Amino acid sequence: MTVKWFSARLLKGALLGAVGMYGTAAAVRQADHRRSAGQTRPPALPDGEPRAGIRSADGTPIYADACGEGPTVFLVHGLACNHTIWRYQRAFLRDRYRVVSLDLRGHGKSGTPASRDQSTERLAEDLEAVVEAFDPPSFVICGHSMGGFTTLKWHERFAERYRGRLKGLVLVDSSGVDVVEGIVLGGLVKRLYPVPLSTLLDLMAVDLPVAQRGWELYGRTAPAYLFARYTAFGKRPPADEVEFQRELIFSTPLPDFVRAMKACLDYHVDPESLSRIEVPVLVLVGSVDRLTARRSSERTSAMIPGARLKVYEERGHDTMLECPEEVNRDLGAFLEECFR
Repeated sequence: MTVKWFSARLLKGALLGAVGMYGTAAAVRQADHRRSAGQTRPPALPDGEPRAGIRSADGTPIYADACGEGPTVFLVHGLACNHTIWRYQRAFLRDRYRVVSLDLRGHGKSGTPASRDQSTERLAEDLEAVVEAFDPPSFVICGHSMGGFTTLKWHERFAERYRGRLKGLVLVDSSGVDVVEGIVLGGLVKRLYPVPLSTLLDLMAVDLPVAQRGWELYGRTAPAYLFARYTAFGKRPPADEVEFQRELIFSTPLPDFVRAMKACLDYHVDPESLSRIEVPVLVLVGSVDRLTARRSSERTSAMIPGARLKVYEERGHDTMLECPEEVNRDLGAFLEECFR
């Protein structure tokens, strides 16, 4: 009787907790949409002209497109996103620059590698394949979150090939230090990773149709909205941008999402390589970024000679969606200096 009674109480408590969480998430979602009603956003830009035939070093097909004319700006997205997350920046920059946006392996229109290797080493090779394909006489690379990790890893491995042609780097809500040093609950993650968390992630990365279907169904719910809101935005985000980020996250196949998450946890750049960066660097971060915290950006900018840091108050991890006008202004001014 005692065991059955406790089991029933536990089940009842779990059900009530789930219902309460769903109700809270739905209420937050509705409040965001009411508050955001009528807000004007800058114009977005659809896909540019695709460049066919790009393959990474291991043969993985990589999607990239371009729009505009002028010096080249490469835009590199983050975890569980794709090239469309730069929609406001593409629209803003295309009148003065050739804007190249790519999808990293396992994301968007790019392929999943046969090896299932989505480490930042391979992501840097994806970026290098796109740089080679467009072969610009001068260029700047701008990376968001995992795209910033990719950018710094690319610089560590390939930048010497482009001495005189590479004009600058931009890190948006990203970091040059290990992810666990800046993520929310990073201390706990550090104690659990690699053991036992790595094993759990490996199990989640197995291709299972049932798990994928559950991932997609969950992605339509109010709790999924709350997940996107908490991880990527500040206190009063535009509801449409949270919905957009939610769609990006849950349209990424679950195994690719998990492998990319593991790549971020394994990410490491030699601090000496940061001190050797010779081009101008701009570091942009939201003050309440929960994934690559402000303190990580401050440390990163301090490690890179002459790097500039801009903090957007009360903004989160997706500053280019949350405050696009401010990001566009700062990015535009920086690019003018780089290509002067």
